[in-house]
Amino acid sequence: MHDYAVYFITLALGVAVFYAFNTISAQATFVQGDVGEMLKAVGDILQGVTFFLAVVMGFLMVYANNFLLRRRKKELGLYQVLGMRRGQVARILTLETLVVALVSLAAGVLLGFLLSQLLLFVTGSLFKVAIRDFHFFFSLDALGVTAGCFAVTFVVMMVFNGITLRRVRLIDLMGARRRGETNRLRSLPLSVALFAVGVALVGVAYARLLHHGLPGATNGTSQATFNVTTIMMMAGTVLLFFGLAGTAVAFLTRTKRLYWRDLHAFTTRQFAARVNSGSLSMAMISLILFLAITSVTAGMSICSAINEAAEKNVAYDASVAIFPAEGTGTPDGVSQALAGTGVDLDAIGSHATVTLYDASDLADGAGMSMNAVMQATGQELPSGFSADNYATAMGLSDFNALRALKGLSPIELGEHQYLVTSSMANVSERYSKALAKGYSFTIGGTRYTPALDHAVTDSSAVVQNSTIASNPGIYVLPDDVVASCPLYQTVIDFEYAHGIAEGDRGIRALADALDGAKVANMTGTATETYSEGSSTTGVVSYLALYIGFVLVVACAAILAIQQLSSAEDSSPAYQTLSELGCPTRLVYGSLRTQTVLAFVLPLVVGLAHSACALAVVVPLVETFGFVNLASSSVMAATIFVVVYGGYLLLTYRTEHAMVHAALERRRHAL
Repeated sequence: MHDYAVYFITLALGVAVFYAFNTISAQATFVQGDVGEMLKAVGDILQGVTFFLAVVMGFLMVYANNFLLRRRKKELGLYQVLGMRRGQVARILTLETLVVALVSLAAGVLLGFLLSQLLLFVTGSLFKVAIRDFHFFFSLDALGVTAGCFAVTFVVMMVFNGITLRRVRLIDLMGARRRGETNRLRSLPLSVALFAVGVALVGVAYARLLHHGLPGATNGTSQATFNVTTIMMMAGTVLLFFGLAGTAVAFLTRTKRLYWRDLHAFTTRQFAARVNSGSLSMAMISLILFLAITSVTAGMSICSAINEAAEKNVAYDASVAIFPAEGTGTPDGVSQALAGTGVDLDAIGSHATVTLYDASDLADGAGMSMNAVMQATGQELPSGFSADNYATAMGLSDFNALRALKGLSPIELGEHQYLVTSSMANVSERYSKALAKGYSFTIGGTRYTPALDHAVTDSSAVVQNSTIASNPGIYVLPDDVVASCPLYQTVIDFEYAHGIAEGDRGIRALADALDGAKVANMTGTATETYSEGSSTTGVVSYLALYIGFVLVVACAAILAIQQLSSAEDSSPAYQTLSELGCPTRLVYGSLRTQTVLAFVLPLVVGLAHSACALAVVVPLVETFGFVNLASSSVMAATIFVVVYGGYLLLTYRTEHAMVHAALERRRHAL
């Protein structure tokens, strides 16, 4: 039971999570409307991700199986000494693996069944729908996907077992327990040098990432630049762990009062041997933990931004955007196209028509572009914006019509004045700083100055319904000034005169009529926009939690297996300490310290990598909405405390039992 504890728990958790997340499609029967169809689409996405994660779990199970085989080599060798053929030994292992697989599959499906019931209500919360006619449900499709993935994994494990038994010599099996850790790097000066180089590479990679940002999101940052930064971070992490053992020994041996106290010298050497033999795998684990932490935190941050943005940016009952094409290239052309549809806009409800113009060439030079404003006022472009010279403008009458629709008082412009509106928090802050400094530009020889010392950020800054903040800065100028600019698009925003259902029908009729007249358009009712936002947050949340959970389980299980293997190999050393009269509490204290450090060090490095990455990702997400990083961090922390901490506790308890058994055997022998 001790041999298979980590193996069994990892399998059961994997089965439970795979089953629960693959029941998303089955949950569609408990909700009404379009959300059911969304859940089916989300289920298809998660099913595809399941096969990818099954490969990850498959490698983990093969790794775990190799550990179990290594622990039992002497036993397997003894069977062959007693006359068993290798085929018979292989059949024993196959049957044992099959029994554990079936038991863990049953336990995992039972746990997943309970988890899926809870997940149904999480789905209802994410998609903001009521769960109707709830009853316990079981998904045969989810069971089939889960069982299929793990069946392939177990076949691969059985094949590996057979190959291992055929290749290994009997003397190797009988002497397996006498082999200790392999010390790959014995030179302390070289270890310290590698550690220093690793830390330096990671530090430079952090600086490069913070300076250059992400490709496509930061101006001037190419994919090649980002790739170099990534390679430096990965290489630095590997070198850091390669040199960590020797550096720790070199440092602690110079602090003699600490080094020679209790069993610190023994603990240092033992832990150094553990790190030295598993340095590459610990480096890889820290990188995978970095990916898991970042994916969960960033995913939850995106959901937070979308949810917050939807509250502010779904400002109307409906929005209809009409794009210029032949016959609708002017405001008059748009009016004629609308008149040709035969739809009475007043019957749908009160409305405001806003015409947006391409003002890139309106001002002398590039004076109206965000890039020009930021450069002139000594500010950096917000994350995700490129240094182009694009600018958008609207007429004052359209802007005040939009404000009237929202019940806001009009704003008047003085002679040669302008306004800026924006619904993006970090963009509006930059524009407000520029306006407070009196930023001005020239149009046709006339200097235009700001009418306000801040950007307009109230509901009139939302030009059309959107799941994210979509106004990166629109200029408001006198009507006659913008009339000569090329038409960008026309937006009609509605507040329904009657109920939502009747209003939505009217908007669908308008969209069908525009399609029939071959007028390019895009409609966004509040109902549809909220539903779209809920769908996006649902997909992102499930993917973040699903991927993050499986990766954390994989890392924790690999660490657990490594530490159990090291504890097994070190049992003779603990026996010797006991024979020399060392108190048992010091023996177990040394074991506990080694285990905690083995789990904590990769986590600390992974957290450092994630903190640097999130420092770049979060500002980019904040462009489109407020990010509640605290709640995102709490979600990630909960997963790690429950899963990672649970594996740490299980590993120590199993190691404790191993060492205790070894000490008891020695006492009985004496």
